[in-house]
Amino acid sequence: MKNLSYFLVLIFALASLQSCVKKEDPVIDNGTAPELPPVESFVMPFDGFEDADTTGLTPGNDEGASVRTTTFDNWFYSVTNVIVWNTVLVANLAIPTASFREAFNHSPLAQGSGVWLWAYNVIGDDGATYQVKLYGEILAVGEAQWDMYISKVGGFTDVHWYSGVTSNNGITANWTLNHQPNNPEAFLQIEYNGNTADGAVIRYTNIIPSNAGMGSYIEHRSTNDPNVDFNRAYDLFKIENNNLMEINWHETNKNGRVKDEAHFGDQEWHCWDVSGMDTDC
Repeated sequence: MKNLSYFLVLIFALASLQSCVKKEDPVIDNGTAPELPPVESFVMPFDGFEDADTTGLTPGNDEGASVRTTTFDNWFYSVTNVIVWNTVLVANLAIPTASFREAFNHSPLAQGSGVWLWAYNVIGDDGATYQVKLYGEILAVGEAQWDMYISKVGGFTDVHWYSGVTSNNGITANWTLNHQPNNPEAFLQIEYNGNTADGAVIRYTNIIPSNAGMGSYIEHRSTNDPNVDFNRAYDLFKIENNNLMEINWHETNKNGRVKDEAHFGDQEWHCWDVSGMDTDC
């Protein structure tokens, strides 16, 4: 019986000793932070297409009066339509685009359970300070969920400006953007595929609820194939009249062509040369 008593005392003593030992907090293995998606998965290129030198291509006649002997209608019509989209997008994407680019200058902090946070400030074109929180959550190997919240110092707080999912380490992406920070609503769907055979495709689609243009889109495609006549393209679809405008051009040479049945009244290509001047296709 004495042996049993000693044994019980020993058990209770060990239990008491273990209860006094401080327990360490569990270690959460966050792994490695997800790789930030490329800027190209979010920002459509608009530069370069509008560049064409038309200097000196409108000579005068014998009487010295200015006459238009050359036309640039095809190039000008194409550029005008692209600029319309660009103007709308720049006005609404300036802050989220600047915030997205700035993330590459900062390191993330682990939040636990595979979530990482990039937190930093951005000075907008309006001179205001914007506080940015970009969360990246690892969903699977090479796949991540992204959510950006932006606050304006002296203004709105924690507006959920956009969210998205990237796959294949950012080679493909799908983003949903809101606008009007004081009353956020769906604005733009961005689809990106950088995994094509020799180039990339990015499309912006209007998803504003009850908007007449909801479903309209602009798509940009690029190719690195040196053997093609045109290595860049825009498609502009206007849902109001179910019309697709197609633009092809060469980024280096600047020549191109446009097809738009609603404007030209036919389904033919209408071309311009390296100077932007109308020419036969």
